[in-house]
This record gives sequence, C-alpha cells and structure tokens, in this order.
Amino acid sequence: MFQNDYFTESELACRCCGKNHFKDETLRRLIQVRERYGKPMIINSGYRCPAHNARLNATMTHTTGQAVDIFVSVGGAHRLIKIALEEGFTGMGVNQKGPIKKRFIHLDDLESIPGERARPTVWSY
Repeated sequence: MFQNDYFTESELACRCCGKNHFKDETLRRLIQVRERYGKPMIINSGYRCPAHNARLNATMTHTTGQAVDIFVSVGGAHRLIKIALEEGFTGMGVNQKGPIKKRFIHLDDLESIPGERARPTVWSY
C-alpha cells in the first residue's frame, strides 16, 4: 500500500488480525472520491480476512481488498454515491436506517461476480 494523505494502513486493515491486502488501485480510486467529497471519510471496514468475514456472515467483497464501508448519512450519502460512481466504483451498498452514527455506504470496484447482479449495481441492507 502506498502513502496517502487521507487513509491510514490500519484503518484499511482487517479489524481482527491487522492484515492489509487492500488493493492500490482501489485506494487510488478512494482517494479521488475523498478529494472530490472535500471532507473526511471515516472508514468502518476495509479489508477483511476470510475468517473475520465469515464471522460477520458477509459476502466476499471485502476479502478481495477492493471494498470499503464508510460512515456517512443523509445528504452526504447521496453525494458520496454520485462521486463514487463517477470515479469508477461499481458496487454501492446503502445502509441509511437506524441511528445516524451507524449508517454507512459500502463501495467496491469489483468486476462482475459470478452468480451476482450485473455491475454497476446498488443495493440496500
């Protein structure tokens, strides 16, 4: 992972083991989104090792190193999705229910996934 002004290696690493296999191209894309967004983006989840991901019973997007969840809500969520699409992110998961501090947007830049919906795609949690 290369140095950047916005995201630390630890915030993009797996929360359970500290491994970080976050892809450089995805990070470059994320930095472009951050620059255009113009304010801090708090990472909820970046890379996940397969064991951690299995405990969360989640899809495998985070284990690829090409996915991130960002805390954001209300109008910021719409703006973030718009910018992310323009910067080449192909997967957007939207969780905007419940307490504001728990709302997030999932971004990934995966190609098509066998057996999954066509990309680009947006889904809700």
